[in-house]
Amino acid sequence: MSVASDIQSPVALILCGGGSRGALEVGFYRALHEIGLPVDLIIGSSIGALNGAFIAGGMPPADLAALWRGFRRQDGIRWNLRWLLDPRRRPGLFTLDPLRDFLRHTLPATRFEHLAVPLSIVTTDLQSGKAVYWADNGDIIEPLVASLSLPGLFPPVEIGSGQFVDGGIANNVPLDRAVALGARHILMIQCVCCEGRATPYRGLINILARSFSIALDCKYATDRMHFGGHARIHIVRPRFSLEIGLLDFRHSADLIHIGYQQSLAYFNQNPLARTAAVPTASECAPAQTVGMQPE
Repeated sequence: MSVASDIQSPVALILCGGGSRGALEVGFYRALHEIGLPVDLIIGSSIGALNGAFIAGGMPPADLAALWRGFRRQDGIRWNLRWLLDPRRRPGLFTLDPLRDFLRHTLPATRFEHLAVPLSIVTTDLQSGKAVYWADNGDIIEPLVASLSLPGLFPPVEIGSGQFVDGGIANNVPLDRAVALGARHILMIQCVCCEGRATPYRGLINILARSFSIALDCKYATDRMHFGGHARIHIVRPRFSLEIGLLDFRHSADLIHIGYQQSLAYFNQNPLARTAAVPTASECAPAQTVGMQPE
Protein backbone atom coordinates (compact mmCIF):
# COMPACT_ATOMS: atom_id res chain seq x y z
CA MET A 1 0.00 0.00 0.00
CA SER A 2 1.31 3.47 -0.89
CA VAL A 3 1.30 6.70 1.09
CA ALA A 4 -1.16 8.09 -1.45
CA SER A 5 -3.79 5.49 -0.57
CA ASP A 6 -3.75 6.69 3.05
CA ILE A 7 -4.55 10.33 2.20
CA GLN A 8 -8.13 11.53 2.57
CA SER A 9 -9.90 14.84 1.99
CA PRO A 10 -9.85 17.62 2.96
CA VAL A 11 -6.26 17.81 1.72
CA ALA A 12 -4.17 20.99 1.99
CA LEU A 13 -1.18 21.69 -0.23
CA ILE A 14 1.35 23.87 1.59
CA LEU A 15 3.91 25.61 -0.63
CA CYS A 16 6.71 27.25 1.34
CA GLY A 17 9.46 29.74 0.53
CA GLY A 18 12.91 29.02 -0.80
CA GLY A 19 13.61 31.41 -3.66
CA SER A 20 14.76 29.73 -6.85
CA ARG A 21 14.50 26.34 -5.13
CA GLY A 22 10.74 26.76 -5.46
CA ALA A 23 11.21 24.81 -8.70
CA LEU A 24 11.16 21.72 -6.48
CA GLU A 25 7.48 22.45 -5.84
CA VAL A 26 6.77 22.23 -9.57
CA GLY A 27 8.12 18.68 -9.63
CA PHE A 28 6.10 17.91 -6.51
CA TYR A 29 2.97 19.23 -8.21
CA ARG A 30 3.62 17.03 -11.25
CA ALA A 31 3.94 13.97 -9.02
CA LEU A 32 0.69 14.76 -7.18
CA HIS A 33 -1.07 15.24 -10.52
CA GLU A 34 0.15 11.92 -11.94
CA ILE A 35 -0.72 10.00 -8.79
CA GLY A 36 -4.17 11.57 -8.81
CA LEU A 37 -4.07 13.01 -5.30
CA PRO A 38 -6.86 15.56 -4.79
CA VAL A 39 -6.02 18.99 -3.38
CA ASP A 40 -8.87 20.83 -1.69
CA LEU A 41 -7.04 24.01 -0.66
CA ILE A 42 -3.66 25.65 -1.19
CA ILE A 43 -1.63 27.84 1.16
CA GLY A 44 1.44 29.56 -0.25
CA SER A 45 4.20 31.62 1.33
CA SER A 46 6.89 33.54 -0.58
CA ILE A 47 7.86 31.62 -3.76
CA GLY A 48 5.26 29.06 -2.72
CA ALA A 49 2.59 31.76 -3.05
CA LEU A 50 3.64 32.25 -6.66
CA ASN A 51 3.46 28.54 -7.41
CA GLY A 52 0.20 28.32 -5.50
CA ALA A 53 -1.41 31.05 -7.61
CA PHE A 54 -0.59 29.18 -10.83
CA ILE A 55 -1.73 25.82 -9.44
CA ALA A 56 -4.93 27.21 -7.90
CA GLY A 57 -5.69 28.87 -11.22
CA GLY A 58 -5.66 25.49 -12.92
CA MET A 59 -2.36 25.64 -14.84
CA PRO A 60 -1.24 22.10 -15.80
CA PRO A 61 2.10 20.84 -14.43
CA ALA A 62 3.77 20.80 -17.85
CA ASP A 63 2.89 24.45 -18.50
CA LEU A 64 4.12 25.55 -15.06
CA ALA A 65 7.36 23.63 -15.62
CA ALA A 66 7.82 25.37 -18.98
CA LEU A 67 7.35 28.77 -17.32
CA TRP A 68 10.00 27.96 -14.72
CA ARG A 69 12.48 26.59 -17.26
CA GLY A 70 12.15 29.72 -19.37
CA PHE A 71 12.24 32.20 -16.48
CA ARG A 72 15.34 34.35 -15.99
CA ARG A 73 16.05 36.74 -13.17
CA GLN A 74 15.60 39.79 -15.37
CA ASP A 75 12.04 38.62 -16.17
CA GLY A 76 10.97 39.42 -12.61
CA ILE A 77 13.71 41.42 -10.91
CA ARG A 78 15.77 44.49 -11.67
CA TRP A 79 17.99 46.89 -9.72
CA ASN A 80 16.02 49.40 -7.68
CA LEU A 81 17.46 52.67 -8.93
CA ARG A 82 14.85 54.67 -6.98
CA TRP A 83 16.42 53.30 -3.78
CA LEU A 84 19.67 55.05 -4.69
CA LEU A 85 17.81 58.34 -5.09
CA ASP A 86 15.58 57.98 -2.02
CA PRO A 87 16.84 55.16 0.24
CA ARG A 88 14.46 55.96 3.11
CA ARG A 89 11.30 55.73 1.02
CA ARG A 90 12.35 52.98 -1.40
CA PRO A 91 14.36 50.49 0.74
CA GLY A 92 15.57 47.47 -1.21
CA LEU A 93 18.37 46.52 -3.60
CA PHE A 94 15.92 45.25 -6.22
CA THR A 95 12.39 45.89 -7.41
CA LEU A 96 9.78 43.30 -8.40
CA ASP A 97 8.03 45.63 -10.84
CA PRO A 98 8.90 43.38 -13.82
CA LEU A 99 7.30 40.47 -11.98
CA ARG A 100 4.02 42.36 -11.73
CA ASP A 101 3.87 42.59 -15.52
CA PHE A 102 4.92 38.94 -15.86
CA LEU A 103 2.11 37.81 -13.55
CA ARG A 104 -0.53 39.90 -15.29
CA HIS A 105 0.29 38.12 -18.56
CA THR A 106 0.80 34.56 -17.29
CA LEU A 107 -1.47 33.84 -14.30
CA PRO A 108 -4.61 31.85 -15.24
CA ALA A 109 -6.62 34.09 -12.88
CA THR A 110 -5.72 37.34 -11.14
CA ARG A 111 -8.59 37.41 -8.63
CA PHE A 112 -9.15 35.01 -5.75
CA GLU A 113 -12.81 34.39 -6.60
CA HIS A 114 -11.88 33.16 -10.09
CA LEU A 115 -9.50 30.40 -8.91
CA ALA A 116 -10.29 26.72 -9.43
CA VAL A 117 -8.98 25.80 -5.94
CA PRO A 118 -9.18 28.03 -2.82
CA LEU A 119 -5.87 29.80 -2.19
CA SER A 120 -4.45 31.60 0.84
CA ILE A 121 -1.39 33.84 0.35
CA VAL A 122 0.75 34.48 3.43
CA THR A 123 2.31 37.91 4.00
CA THR A 124 3.93 39.54 7.01
CA ASP A 125 2.54 42.82 8.35
CA LEU A 126 5.52 45.04 9.22
CA GLN A 127 3.47 47.10 11.70
CA SER A 128 1.93 44.26 13.72
CA GLY A 129 4.61 41.65 13.09
CA LYS A 130 1.90 39.04 12.42
CA ALA A 131 1.08 36.79 9.50
CA VAL A 132 -1.72 38.11 7.32
CA TYR A 133 -3.61 35.77 4.99
CA TRP A 134 -5.17 36.98 1.74
CA ALA A 135 -7.99 34.83 0.41
CA ASP A 136 -11.58 34.55 -0.82
CA ASN A 137 -11.88 37.61 -3.09
CA GLY A 138 -9.97 40.55 -4.50
CA ASP A 139 -6.86 41.06 -6.58
CA ILE A 140 -4.07 38.50 -6.24
CA ILE A 141 -1.11 40.43 -7.65
CA GLU A 142 -0.17 42.81 -4.83
CA PRO A 143 -0.47 40.27 -1.96
CA LEU A 144 1.53 37.86 -4.10
CA VAL A 145 4.30 40.37 -4.72
CA ALA A 146 4.28 41.25 -1.02
CA SER A 147 4.69 37.59 -0.08
CA LEU A 148 7.83 37.49 -2.24
CA SER A 149 9.32 40.73 -0.90
CA LEU A 150 12.20 39.69 1.34
CA PRO A 151 13.24 42.80 3.32
CA GLY A 152 16.60 44.21 2.35
CA LEU A 153 16.36 42.77 -1.14
CA PHE A 154 12.91 44.17 -2.03
CA PRO A 155 10.83 47.11 -0.76
CA PRO A 156 7.71 46.45 1.33
CA VAL A 157 4.44 46.44 -0.60
CA GLU A 158 1.87 49.01 0.51
CA ILE A 159 -1.71 47.74 0.44
CA GLY A 160 -4.24 50.12 1.91
CA SER A 161 -2.60 51.65 4.97
CA GLY A 162 -0.31 48.69 5.68
CA GLN A 163 3.18 47.58 4.69
CA PHE A 164 3.58 43.91 3.85
CA VAL A 165 6.68 41.79 3.26
CA ASP A 166 7.75 38.19 2.72
CA GLY A 167 5.26 35.72 4.17
CA GLY A 168 8.07 33.39 5.18
CA ILE A 169 9.17 35.76 7.95
CA ALA A 170 5.99 35.25 9.98
CA ASN A 171 4.91 31.81 8.75
CA ASN A 172 6.91 30.03 6.07
CA VAL A 173 5.20 26.67 6.69
CA PRO A 174 1.64 27.61 7.74
CA LEU A 175 0.52 24.33 9.29
CA ASP A 176 -1.80 26.20 11.65
CA ARG A 177 -3.64 27.85 8.76
CA ALA A 178 -4.20 24.47 7.05
CA VAL A 179 -5.69 22.94 10.17
CA ALA A 180 -7.83 25.99 10.86
CA LEU A 181 -9.31 25.52 7.38
CA GLY A 182 -10.20 21.92 8.19
CA ALA A 183 -7.43 19.94 6.52
CA ARG A 184 -7.10 16.30 7.59
CA HIS A 185 -3.95 15.69 5.53
CA ILE A 186 -1.26 18.18 4.52
CA LEU A 187 1.14 17.75 1.60
CA MET A 188 4.40 19.66 1.13
CA ILE A 189 7.96 19.51 -0.14
CA GLN A 190 10.74 21.21 1.79
CA CYS A 191 12.54 23.92 -0.19
CA VAL A 192 14.66 25.37 2.63
CA CYS A 193 17.29 23.12 4.14
CA CYS A 194 20.30 24.27 6.14
CA GLU A 195 22.84 21.53 5.91
CA GLY A 196 26.24 22.88 6.89
CA ARG A 197 29.18 23.44 4.58
CA ALA A 198 32.87 23.98 5.18
CA THR A 199 33.45 26.88 2.79
CA PRO A 200 32.55 30.45 3.81
CA TYR A 201 29.61 32.37 2.36
CA ARG A 202 30.51 35.40 0.25
CA GLY A 203 28.44 38.33 -0.94
CA LEU A 204 25.51 40.19 0.58
CA ILE A 205 22.74 38.17 -1.08
CA ASN A 206 24.28 34.79 -0.21
CA ILE A 207 24.80 35.79 3.43
CA LEU A 208 21.27 37.20 3.74
CA ALA A 209 19.78 34.12 2.12
CA ARG A 210 21.75 31.75 4.35
CA SER A 211 20.78 33.67 7.50
CA PHE A 212 17.12 33.74 6.47
CA SER A 213 17.19 30.00 5.73
CA ILE A 214 18.63 29.24 9.17
CA ALA A 215 15.87 31.24 10.85
CA LEU A 216 13.16 29.50 8.82
CA ASP A 217 14.63 26.06 9.48
CA CYS A 218 14.80 26.66 13.23
CA LYS A 219 11.21 27.91 13.39
CA TYR A 220 9.95 24.98 11.34
CA ALA A 221 11.76 22.47 13.56
CA THR A 222 10.25 24.09 16.64
CA ASP A 223 6.78 24.08 15.11
CA ARG A 224 7.01 20.40 14.27
CA MET A 225 8.00 19.58 17.84
CA HIS A 226 5.33 21.83 19.33
CA PHE A 227 2.37 20.88 17.19
CA GLY A 228 0.12 17.93 17.91
CA GLY A 229 -3.44 17.39 16.85
CA HIS A 230 -5.81 16.36 14.17
CA ALA A 231 -4.16 16.49 10.76
CA ARG A 232 -1.31 14.47 9.33
CA ILE A 233 1.54 16.02 7.36
CA HIS A 234 3.28 14.25 4.50
CA ILE A 235 6.55 15.99 3.70
CA VAL A 236 9.10 15.25 0.98
CA ARG A 237 12.64 16.21 1.97
CA PRO A 238 14.61 16.35 -1.28
CA ARG A 239 18.32 15.63 -1.34
CA PHE A 240 20.63 17.08 -3.97
CA SER A 241 24.26 18.18 -4.21
CA LEU A 242 23.72 21.47 -6.07
CA GLU A 243 24.46 24.72 -4.21
CA ILE A 244 21.85 27.14 -5.52
CA GLY A 245 21.55 30.80 -4.62
CA LEU A 246 18.28 32.43 -3.64
CA LEU A 247 17.95 34.25 -6.98
CA ASP A 248 19.78 31.73 -9.20
CA PHE A 249 17.21 30.38 -11.67
CA ARG A 250 19.67 28.52 -13.90
CA HIS A 251 18.98 25.14 -12.29
CA SER A 252 15.20 25.07 -12.53
CA ALA A 253 15.02 22.09 -14.88
CA ASP A 254 17.24 20.00 -12.57
CA LEU A 255 15.24 20.98 -9.48
CA ILE A 256 11.91 20.18 -11.15
CA HIS A 257 13.23 16.72 -12.05
CA ILE A 258 14.56 16.15 -8.51
CA GLY A 259 11.29 17.25 -6.95
CA TYR A 260 9.31 14.98 -9.25
CA GLN A 261 11.44 11.85 -8.85
CA GLN A 262 11.83 12.10 -5.08
CA SER A 263 8.15 12.90 -4.59
CA LEU A 264 7.13 9.81 -6.55
CA ALA A 265 9.51 7.75 -4.42
CA TYR A 266 7.99 9.15 -1.23
CA PHE A 267 4.39 8.45 -2.23
CA ASN A 268 5.28 4.88 -3.14
CA GLN A 269 6.48 4.19 0.41
CA ASN A 270 4.62 2.65 3.31
CA PRO A 271 1.68 4.91 4.33
CA LEU A 272 2.85 5.03 7.94
CA ALA A 273 6.30 6.34 7.06
CA ARG A 274 7.32 9.91 7.71
CA THR A 275 4.01 11.30 8.92
CA ALA A 276 3.54 13.65 11.83
CA ALA A 277 0.74 15.45 13.61
CA VAL A 278 -0.04 19.15 13.43
CA PRO A 279 -2.12 21.30 15.82
CA THR A 280 -5.81 21.82 16.07
CA ALA A 281 -7.15 25.25 15.21
CA SER A 282 -7.67 26.06 18.89
CA GLU A 283 -3.95 25.63 19.58
CA CYS A 284 -2.84 28.05 16.87
CA ALA A 285 -1.93 31.70 17.41
CA PRO A 286 -4.51 34.10 15.94
CA ALA A 287 -3.72 35.82 12.65
CA GLN A 288 -5.57 38.23 10.44
CA THR A 289 -7.33 37.08 7.26
CA VAL A 290 -7.90 39.64 4.52
CA GLY A 291 -10.61 39.07 1.95
CA MET A 292 -11.38 42.32 0.22
CA GLN A 293 -8.41 44.52 -0.57
CA PRO A 294 -7.96 47.74 -2.52
CA GLU A 295 -7.73 47.43 -6.29
